[in-house]
Amino acid sequence: MARRTILKPDLECAPCIQKWVYERAGILATEEERFQLVKRISEILAREFHPETNVGSLSNRITDSIRDTLSRSADYYGGIKLKSNQLARKLLPSARKYIEKGRTPRERFKKACRLASASNVAPMSVPGEAFKFQEVIHILKGKNPFPAVRDDVFEAARKATRILYITDNAGEIGFDSLLISRLKEMGSKVTLVVKEEPFFEDATMKEVSFFGLDRLVDKISTVNGFFVPGEVSPSLMDLFKKSDLLIAKGTGNFEALKGKAKGKPTIYMLKIKCKPIALSTGIDMGNFVVRLEI
Repeated sequence: MARRTILKPDLECAPCIQKWVYERAGILATEEERFQLVKRISEILAREFHPETNVGSLSNRITDSIRDTLSRSADYYGGIKLKSNQLARKLLPSARKYIEKGRTPRERFKKACRLASASNVAPMSVPGEAFKFQEVIHILKGKNPFPAVRDDVFEAARKATRILYITDNAGEIGFDSLLISRLKEMGSKVTLVVKEEPFFEDATMKEVSFFGLDRLVDKISTVNGFFVPGEVSPSLMDLFKKSDLLIAKGTGNFEALKGKAKGKPTIYMLKIKCKPIALSTGIDMGNFVVRLEI
């Protein structure tokens, strides 16, 4: 079982953040706007990137500073997100059947975790097309190795009564709904956290409505960027304090929460997309993991 340690940034995190934000925010910008975008990102990195930086918090400060460019980029992502949602929804009936073949509640829960993890496929570069969820399809067909499920995530979920579920991308959130259904069957109250519009390819209230999650979860809250404890709204911070288990999807939420969850058990689900996180998790790049930290 993973112990709680602070995730310190690697030197390669700075150029990675710059590339990640610049490419996504500048997708529809003019040449002059892209020059200004690079300058703004570079200024914040030069001032605030240091060995103790929380990468999620730093990313939030950068995206907050470029809201004008961010808003224009939303037009690019709208079609990708809708198509990703549609492709995920087509797979959900087969995914439910795959989960239901589990012989025990524990086995069904682990199957749902594997699908939720394997749906975390947004690239580090700008997505050029909708997410096709090939890894999920391969799992459903019995072709792919299963994502690694580390530690007793089922027992952690079984003991929890109030769960804060922090989502990542559009389309992907459809597979999250299958895991949330398991949590609800176990008697947990679930608060869902999605991004405020606009935020690249990430899930927002539009995805919540698309997949009917507003009828499944107990509460829904939005966050202006990545969830960093102490840097969210008072109402969301109150929900965080009252929760007894966190479930966090994706690279950004791992970077924002790792070692910052204030003693709360946390289940991370993500694809390992960079060397620093590979070293932190002990999972090779390109693989998926479901991991419990206490």
